[in-house]
Amino acid sequence: MKPIYKKIRNPSEVFIIAEAGSNWKCGTKKQDLAQARKLIKTASVCGADAIKFQTYDSSVYVENAGMSNYLSKKGITKSVNEIFDEFSMSYKMLPLLKKICQEYSIEFMSTPFSIKDIHAIDKFVNIHKLASYEINHIPMLEALAKTKKPVIISTGASTLEEINFAIKTMKKFDNNQLCLLQCTSKYPAKINSLNLSVISNFKTKYKIPVGLSDHSTDPLIAPITAVGLGATIIEKHFTLDKSLEGPDHYFALDPIELKTMVTALRNCVISIGNPVKKIHDDEKELRIFAHRAIQTTKKIEIGEKFILGKNIEILRPGNRKRGIDPRFLKKIINKKSRKQIKSGDGVTLNDI
Repeated sequence: MKPIYKKIRNPSEVFIIAEAGSNWKCGTKKQDLAQARKLIKTASVCGADAIKFQTYDSSVYVENAGMSNYLSKKGITKSVNEIFDEFSMSYKMLPLLKKICQEYSIEFMSTPFSIKDIHAIDKFVNIHKLASYEINHIPMLEALAKTKKPVIISTGASTLEEINFAIKTMKKFDNNQLCLLQCTSKYPAKINSLNLSVISNFKTKYKIPVGLSDHSTDPLIAPITAVGLGATIIEKHFTLDKSLEGPDHYFALDPIELKTMVTALRNCVISIGNPVKKIHDDEKELRIFAHRAIQTTKKIEIGEKFILGKNIEILRPGNRKRGIDPRFLKKIINKKSRKQIKSGDGVTLNDI
């Protein structure tokens, strides 16, 4: 088992992926690399475990594929072919991005969109990501499985039948290091479209690490809820500036929001703690002070009977000597005291 997959499987941790997407693209090759460096540094400083880019070219779509409505509503008039061509990543960037990630001690990831992309990326990553719309791309499923590296499968706009097929296909090549992300393929996704309950169902059904690829704009609601439902992976788009031009900036988190999310998720995992119900060390002092016990309400003489409502009550003992738990009241009532007890002190089995 790869170390990174072992970490993702750990229920007491959350693997946070800061999704840079195409937000590194801003001008010349020199400017692009400088922007990518800023994104990597920001993700690292904010405490993310990994930063993920996307490696593709314009061959993803058929020729003259047109324009998606969601982008045209944002004032983007270019065709999807033009957008993919403009925001494509040269393979020459991969070793440079890997090196920068090593400088900032953050895991480097990049989503491939073809078999050729997989071969180019594989030598630079420890874990792969399959985009939602590639879940039925059989040759890609096989190629990713053959890397023998962990694969995170996004499930936006997918059916259970398609998910089952993808997992079955990859397992044929003895790759059992698989993860699933619940995802709503809408940009941005409305809160009422996230259907986060799927996360716990995935976890029960597939017995593999599950998580959330979140396209909503709120930095906290969905990620925290997801972790509460058993997610150990959270992926969220981020940008240096939401007003920059490009398809992924406007719905992404800014650096302050990213930092807020990461901090909240780390604390969320800590707060979940251990499923075994027990008295926490932080509770012990007040348990002794305020948990009710059998206490005297007047001075008890030797041979005097213990009578509820007359000389004993079920009270919070504070700093006084603590009596036995009220569960054992019947063992005390109408028994005689073998010694003198101060008013307010507790009654124990040794006192009868």
